[in-house]
Amino acid sequence: MFFITVGSDIPEISHKCMPSPDKSVYFNHIHHHCEILLFISGHADYSIDGELFRPSPYDLLFIPSGTYHYLIPTSHDPYENYVIGIDPDRLSQVAYGKLFSPPYMLSIRDAQDIREFFVRLDTYHARYDAEDFLRMATLVIEELITHLCYRKEELRSVRSRNNAYIDRIVRYIAEHLEQELDARRIAQAFHLSCSYVQNLFSEHMHIGLKSYIRQKKLFAARGELLRGVSAREVCERYAFGDYSSFYRLYKKTYGVSPKDAK
Repeated sequence: MFFITVGSDIPEISHKCMPSPDKSVYFNHIHHHCEILLFISGHADYSIDGELFRPSPYDLLFIPSGTYHYLIPTSHDPYENYVIGIDPDRLSQVAYGKLFSPPYMLSIRDAQDIREFFVRLDTYHARYDAEDFLRMATLVIEELITHLCYRKEELRSVRSRNNAYIDRIVRYIAEHLEQELDARRIAQAFHLSCSYVQNLFSEHMHIGLKSYIRQKKLFAARGELLRGVSAREVCERYAFGDYSSFYRLYKKTYGVSPKDAK
């Protein structure tokens, strides 16, 4: 078993086994890097931007950059997985599009060629010192990504369990990030009451609708800032209102001012 934080390109490589996972340890979160997660054993659900997945042993999950996700342990049985975090900027647009678009969960139970990559990580971790392991693991991950790009369409997809309204609301928010968004506007779009939309969203997403919209806008704004768009232009594009509010929110979330984002 191992847990290694590598750096910006590959933020995490881990093989974890927890004897009795505690729900309080896991929380709804969003981050810039994407993840490939191999479920080995245990009983748990995964939520990826409102889609709920219940994996079986050797199901492989693809968690895109900028999506809210969390683990929900459903028993006290030991829980085991592998996680590979990847900076999406190190992937080509073609590779990212192939891997981190639906379906988000595939079975590799019968795909020994893919399972072998994860076995190699364990072998190298046991055999090499830390520096050499990172060097070898990086090569394995690059090879795995290339291999999956060619094999993903051949693998059996595993359907999610999701709420139709949540699906539509999440998609609506993603398509209207550059506009002013709140519960009232979303409720009107779907001919529902504000309270129903807010309660339904909180129940299924484990985050308030207002917080979700704000974090999604901030995440999109960060991407624009890193590409060199001016802070004031980004503030206006994503309808944050006044610049001082955008400044405070951004600095509170990312620890730097919008102008210092790069």
